[in-house]
Amino acid sequence: MFFKKISLYSLFMNFNLMNTQPHHPKFSILNSQFSILILLFSLLLAPFTSVYAQKKQKKEKSTKQTELVINERKQSIVFADGLREFYSQNYSAAKKSFQEVLKQNPKNHAAHYLLHKIAVEQQDYLLASHYLKEAIKLDKKNEWYQIDLAGVHEKLGDYVSAAKIWEEICKVKYNNEYYLISLANSYLHLGRLHDVIKVYDRIENLLGKNDGLTETKKNIWLYLNDVKNAVREYEKLMALYPHEIGYYIIAGEIYLSNNMPDKAFPFFQQAMQIDAEDPDLNLALANYYERVKKPEESFEALLKAISSKELEIEEKIPTLKTYLANAFRLQVPDILEKTEKLAQAVTIAHPFDLEGWASLAKLSSLKKQYQEAKLLYEKCIALDEAQFSIWEDYFYVLAKLEDYQTIIANEKLVEEYFPTNATIQYSLALALYKEKQFESALKAAKRALAFTFENSFVADLNLLLGDIAIELEQKEEAVKYWKTAQRRGINTPELQNKIETNQ
Repeated sequence: MFFKKISLYSLFMNFNLMNTQPHHPKFSILNSQFSILILLFSLLLAPFTSVYAQKKQKKEKSTKQTELVINERKQSIVFADGLREFYSQNYSAAKKSFQEVLKQNPKNHAAHYLLHKIAVEQQDYLLASHYLKEAIKLDKKNEWYQIDLAGVHEKLGDYVSAAKIWEEICKVKYNNEYYLISLANSYLHLGRLHDVIKVYDRIENLLGKNDGLTETKKNIWLYLNDVKNAVREYEKLMALYPHEIGYYIIAGEIYLSNNMPDKAFPFFQQAMQIDAEDPDLNLALANYYERVKKPEESFEALLKAISSKELEIEEKIPTLKTYLANAFRLQVPDILEKTEKLAQAVTIAHPFDLEGWASLAKLSSLKKQYQEAKLLYEKCIALDEAQFSIWEDYFYVLAKLEDYQTIIANEKLVEEYFPTNATIQYSLALALYKEKQFESALKAAKRALAFTFENSFVADLNLLLGDIAIELEQKEEAVKYWKTAQRRGINTPELQNKIETNQ
């Protein structure tokens, strides 16, 4: 209570007084007492000054925190606006928003990242690279930034930098096949083909053996002119899957295509022990025997492959067409016989497909076996009545047989499918003319003429039109058509006589 009644002014006055008094024992005692008094007063006053200071600091800190929260909220709003504009593909507005965020907070790595995304959309990959590098400086552990930077380097064609990034990523994410594939892609662009193979080996260690990877590695080895290692890739698969015939066939074909038939045949022999009827194996054997000058063995293997129902017809058609073309070109008994055997094999293996039957029909027509050809073409039409080439050949055969009634009987059908086809219409017109249906013949011939521009065909049509017109007693029209035929290239004495007689 005593200390509460003493004023601060009194204390200072006493202190000053003591400092001005001469030294005396009496004053020493007073000095000692006063020191105690000052100490006690200080202890009393200390809590009040401390509380005041703390309140002041808290107030300042609270103000700063409030300002910080307000700024962060403002940044969040601007950032959210930028995101909305970005996903609306309004990249100009989005860019302004993210740049505003960076003005307020240059260390916002997410804003740098999204500015990179905008630059990528606008195909400005140099700018994209700049923003990504800034984002990475601020967030070095973000692997997605690194991954995107590798992608930007690839867009810039900088596969050296891309490869370095993928190498580092693959050290950390060593069991991610997608990253390994990206690394291999960079190596591939850099021509580091041995490194590509090493990466593919790592992928195989993760995923197991893969036919696609093996095929790719084989192609790389062949590009490097290393046939032995190309085959070795398939030998690895043979060791794992000894009964998979395809690996032996591919290995043999690698040697065969590289002019090493002696090294190819042992693999074909191993394949034959697994399945001697396999169509792919027999195609390979046909190729092998042809290479070593054994034509009969080659054809027997080929025929065995073509006879197989397991081999898709799409794989047979090119071979059949090649033989058929040679049959028409050479017209020698051996080729005709072999072509017929192949065509018959196709019809047996694929009875509901057109190709085999059409080939047999063409061969019969070539051999002037028109009645047989007629039946075969009718078989083809039963399978597919909308094939123009079949109808064209069918009408040709019917004309050779002078079976014009059958042509006319199909008039409605060909009108439905081929109303603008000049060749079909010509055949129909000729049949109608031969059967003395001149009015219908004239219509058909005029339709044909409207859809052709080939000079020789125009000449033939005008000759026919003249013949029809003369039967209809339209001499003037007939002469006009015949003269057109003459101008187009038909200069026979018979035609000249027709013109002179009817002028």
